[in-house]
Amino acid sequence: MNKFEKQLEKWNGGILRGAQAKLARLLRVSTATVALWTTGKRRPSKGYVAQMAQLFGLDAYDVMRLFPANTTYPDLQPQPGPRSLRDAQTPENTYSTDNEPHRNQEHSAPQSNSVSLPFLTRSPEKYPDFEEGDVAEWWTVPRRCAKGAKFLIRDGQSTSEDLYFIRPEENFVDGQLMLLHTPAGHTVKRVRLENTRIVLYTEQNSVFGAFLPYQLRPLGVAVQKITNTEQRP
Repeated sequence: MNKFEKQLEKWNGGILRGAQAKLARLLRVSTATVALWTTGKRRPSKGYVAQMAQLFGLDAYDVMRLFPANTTYPDLQPQPGPRSLRDAQTPENTYSTDNEPHRNQEHSAPQSNSVSLPFLTRSPEKYPDFEEGDVAEWWTVPRRCAKGAKFLIRDGQSTSEDLYFIRPEENFVDGQLMLLHTPAGHTVKRVRLENTRIVLYTEQNSVFGAFLPYQLRPLGVAVQKITNTEQRP
């Protein structure tokens, strides 16, 4: 039993069985993701480390030490120069993170072919009005795949773990899949302008609801969708 498993057992009242599933529910990740953390095949991001620190009653450094020595958290350790998390998606469309500090460069380089986007746990009122605590992890993706997106987010009114790349947009765009604030919170739905109402549709073309324009606030267009293939029923 490794250090992380021992902490899970202690946190779960001395019972390891079911602890991974319990933690996954609270962190809103798949049980497969927690299993990969347990085996050291994947590294939890700073955001998840902070959440586990609260759940376990530990500080971030203690949680960080629960993972194998090759797991590094440059943004939790004093190091010279700027640094960030570098996150990637595996070929199987599962989520992963890989931390790597950036090196200082004396001369500006040509525009990179990749961009770093924050995966946000909370929808910002207006981009870029989000805080560091809202960032679960950073993703680095090819610029052509980002399609102008500035962040990733889940549908706040869905149980799906699918992620959407969001390009900020303050106006309703008829026929587009958009991130919107509704009276019940944020959601990603297709927008249809029908007479004086805004009708929202799911991706399966079912009516989600009809609203007056003042009841909704458009935040962005979903330009790309990433489907998590882990733990599909």
